[in-house]
Amino acid sequence: MTTKEFVDKIERSAVAYPESVFTGKGKVYTCVNPYSYHIVKRNETLYAELDGLFVDGMTMCWWIRLLWQRRIPRLSFDMAGMAVDLFARLNGDILPAVADMKAPRSHVDSGSMSKDTPTTDSLSDETIYFIGAKQDEIEATIRQIRHSYPKMKIAGYRNGYFSTEAERRAAISEIIELNPSFVIVGMGSPLQERFVIDLRDSGFKGIAFTCGGFLHQTADRMHYYPQWVNRLNLRAFYRLFHEKGMVARLWQVLVAFPLRFTLDSLRSPR
Repeated sequence: MTTKEFVDKIERSAVAYPESVFTGKGKVYTCVNPYSYHIVKRNETLYAELDGLFVDGMTMCWWIRLLWQRRIPRLSFDMAGMAVDLFARLNGDILPAVADMKAPRSHVDSGSMSKDTPTTDSLSDETIYFIGAKQDEIEATIRQIRHSYPKMKIAGYRNGYFSTEAERRAAISEIIELNPSFVIVGMGSPLQERFVIDLRDSGFKGIAFTCGGFLHQTADRMHYYPQWVNRLNLRAFYRLFHEKGMVARLWQVLVAFPLRFTLDSLRSPR
């Protein structure tokens, strides 16, 4: 996957969001950010197999705009991004017909909904499955989600750790048997990307998103980032002071990514 193909895939995914992304079947998506970019480069074949890529991190959005003249929105699976839209959809709260990145996605004018926009009745059977984090963390997160979205139908959940390959295959088989509409996978990269690809290739007909640390972050509270952090786009720096091991990531975000992405962009065919 060349850098142009990487950027093109990100742009197509952003354009398709939300309705085509939430309704296309048998699709798997992940989010990339400045830290994970070096993981993408080491696993280009793996990431090329994904149906779509979204950008988690304003730094990457800015560099794509600078070097490729593409306006890419930040769309990560968390409560500052896609999770808000999907959870509201499954709870019957909002049904956005199109993505409007400038307006708050939590409020949609009903007059703007076309005749093809799904209604709450047509979405009533949609379910969701969560897999990731430690067992106590995923259980706490599910309690948070059920409290905030009581009408959401959760098909099941489990931790994201496997002692054997057989246990991993059994988890995939269980998800396929339950047949949820959506699956959220938080295992860290590139384990989560390989899992959703294997899930799809094993016959899963729904839609899967990777979510990084979302499932363990939400164990304590539904909204991990304060509003002022989201408003100022300081999520990476907020995590720096609240999570272990984040200091080492600064090198990738502030130095390694800009240098490598610039070189990759200059070398890539246009």
